[in-house]
Amino acid sequence: MSANAWMSNSNRPFVLIITFLLAITSYTKAQNVSKMKKKILFVVTSHSQKGNTGEKTGFYLAEAAHPWEVLTNAGYEIDFVSPKGGKAPVDGLNLGDAVNKKFWNDAVYRQKIEKTQKPSAIDPGQYIAIHYVGGHGAMWDFEDNRELASIAAKIYENGGVVSAVCHGPAGLVNIKLSNGKYLVDGKKINAFSNEEEVAVKLDKAVPFLLESKLIERGAIFEKSGLWQSHVVTDQRVVTGQNPQSAKAVGEAVLAILSQQDAVARLTRYEVRSEYQDQFRKAVTDYVSCAMAIESNIMAEAYYEKENPAILWVIERWVSNEEWTKSRNNAQSKAISRLAEIALVKPQKSITIKDLEPISKQQWRRTANAADSQLTIMLFVDAKAGTQETFRNVYHIAMPQFRSEPGVITYQLSQLEEDDTQFVTYEKFRSNEAFQYHLNFPPIKPVIDYLNSSIKKQPFQDGLHNLIEFAPLIRE
Repeated sequence: MSANAWMSNSNRPFVLIITFLLAITSYTKAQNVSKMKKKILFVVTSHSQKGNTGEKTGFYLAEAAHPWEVLTNAGYEIDFVSPKGGKAPVDGLNLGDAVNKKFWNDAVYRQKIEKTQKPSAIDPGQYIAIHYVGGHGAMWDFEDNRELASIAAKIYENGGVVSAVCHGPAGLVNIKLSNGKYLVDGKKINAFSNEEEVAVKLDKAVPFLLESKLIERGAIFEKSGLWQSHVVTDQRVVTGQNPQSAKAVGEAVLAILSQQDAVARLTRYEVRSEYQDQFRKAVTDYVSCAMAIESNIMAEAYYEKENPAILWVIERWVSNEEWTKSRNNAQSKAISRLAEIALVKPQKSITIKDLEPISKQQWRRTANAADSQLTIMLFVDAKAGTQETFRNVYHIAMPQFRSEPGVITYQLSQLEEDDTQFVTYEKFRSNEAFQYHLNFPPIKPVIDYLNSSIKKQPFQDGLHNLIEFAPLIRE
């Protein structure tokens, strides 16, 4: 018997044991992550002076309060840490802002700000996200704090979210991952811009320009004009440009946390004409039931304008487990029974992954009663090798699309079974709003891509004009 054969045979029980232990370790880790307390760590500055200007500073209240409200309303508990621990100096103490006032007058959280924890007291394993609050003080004590950088790296590499707003990204510039790369290297990042620093006349007072430093670390820096809200999400890193972006940063973090285990599915039914009314009624009952369940993110049903026999159920659940439960309720079983006799061909179920996640609240935005809602679904079959280009084009355009006055919901998703296939979901208040969108300048790079980089032209062949029949809720 050869040495290799002997090793193969004699060590087989040992190998099996090791494999089993690794599987148990992996399962346990996954279970620990799924059962982890809903805790988020906020980092605030301990520094109270703006260099040699003689002006006081600290953490900027709105940049803590507005994300705090979004996340605590969603059920998350927040702890506070600062480089030195103890009482954190505050700047921007505007209690005329209702959210600031709510935070400042909350006895529990006011105590946490008065007695912030030291980095040495923090167990990264207790947190699913870390948020660096801005304020000019962060420019002096975030950058070189190795303890905080290590905490953030561990939270991120455990599958958590790292976020920062305004000057908070000063805490990101020296975070290194276990592969030796900077966290921000190659990622789209946003922060207080050089132009904004010049505008507040502190570009000579701060120890470095934040935008320049992030670019030096390899960040792909994105920004808008002065004081405009701008939030960037890239690979579980969320960054906001200025105080005006604070609430949106909280919403973006919440969207990622909500979507990490989320399941999104499109189900297509082609129904025989004699069963269409009956089938729509069964689907309507299912959608109504689904939306009443806490773990449901969204559920909607449509028929195609050009072919009413084709129905689509679009749904998202917080986890695969919750989606599976929905398959076993009475309403779902009623659809399955009816499908045995009512369908032209078997249903088609498509699992997708949202690339620019939004929150449950955003998914459930509705048209107004006076609107003539128009919903478009576009399937895109990209040429192999161009997927990243498509994602990047949409990443730049998406915030602008979502800010259009006539847009209710806009999402880009990728099919899990094939990363060259995408689907957009576009809900408009009216046909006029859709026409405005088609002439909106930011759509030009998207159209250019669709006209040049998909497998089969014209791209309009992948377009589905949908008419909603459930849940038909209007504001």
